[in-house]
Amino acid sequence: MVNIDRHESLLNESMQFLRGLLGKSAPLTRAKRKPPAGGPDASYSLTLPGGREVQFCVAAWPTLRPSLLATVENEIERWKDELQCETVLVASSYVSESLAAKLRKRRIWFADAAGNAYLEVPGALLVYSIGKRAAAPRAAKAHWMSEQGAKVLYELLACGPLVEATYRDVEESTGVSLGMISKLVSGWVKDGILDRRGRGTYEIVHGARLLDMWVRAYSDTLQPKITLGRYRALGRSSFAAMIQAAEDEMDLDHITIGGEYAADLLTASAQARSMRLYVPEDERGRVQRAFQLTPAAEGSVEMCEAFAGDIGRPSVGMEPRVAHPVLVVAELLASDEARLGKTAAEIRRRHLSWIR
Repeated sequence: MVNIDRHESLLNESMQFLRGLLGKSAPLTRAKRKPPAGGPDASYSLTLPGGREVQFCVAAWPTLRPSLLATVENEIERWKDELQCETVLVASSYVSESLAAKLRKRRIWFADAAGNAYLEVPGALLVYSIGKRAAAPRAAKAHWMSEQGAKVLYELLACGPLVEATYRDVEESTGVSLGMISKLVSGWVKDGILDRRGRGTYEIVHGARLLDMWVRAYSDTLQPKITLGRYRALGRSSFAAMIQAAEDEMDLDHITIGGEYAADLLTASAQARSMRLYVPEDERGRVQRAFQLTPAAEGSVEMCEAFAGDIGRPSVGMEPRVAHPVLVVAELLASDEARLGKTAAEIRRRHLSWIR
């Protein structure tokens, strides 16, 4: 199995399976032109029976989940408008049957490295192959999928698009060793994701790809490591009331509000069903008492260890800091809830418009 962390390898693997499904009746040809930075990964031409050609773009999206659909749709519409793509095909490592149905309903073409695919040109072509299971990956997990890699990804994105931070600065904020930081950053420069502008200065060239890596690393590796517990609040009617009461009990300037409630604060909405509190691990007990929390497996408040020095930004009207939009987007997309995916797309539009 290919190393699916490499977009080019994933692209080649999924398109190879697609060629097999199309057979000789509908030849598939890759265009030689190179897509622009921040755009899809490749362009292809599909010759339909009868001779008509369809030009489409292909974007590698290694991990797809329902919460990502709103983001995928937004990116596809942008590429269609800016690059004049007739349509866009998403290449992924694996698309489940349930997710395939959602993609087909939205008319989003896809092909994965397991052999599943969907293409439809009304009156001319329909390919809908689902149910093939993903093979277990045999390649070693990439360095950026580690806890240390996730922290460095966050630090770069939180400082982007022009990152002015030396390896020492990143080490002080995240606690990741200089050797690991150097290995990660050098690899991303080699892959063209980062562009070195000078000592301690980098430009994020492929923001969307770096964000996708961060979301995967946060969901699969970092979040389980930093979770301290889940709780329910005693006698408080809202998250705002809970925070206000806690402010009377302790200094909250080192606490960061995350999760759905942070998303509400960033989008000026009122839909939150849960909240995260990022705290220094040694403050866990004091925070639990100040917020009047009791352990509960299905509680609406989750406490996590603050994993970096700058995960929050000053908030208006309350003492705790609100998590950086880069962190909130990862929190929302780590879920499989489509409603949270739409909120993540809105936060990205409002606060992370440079990520393309």
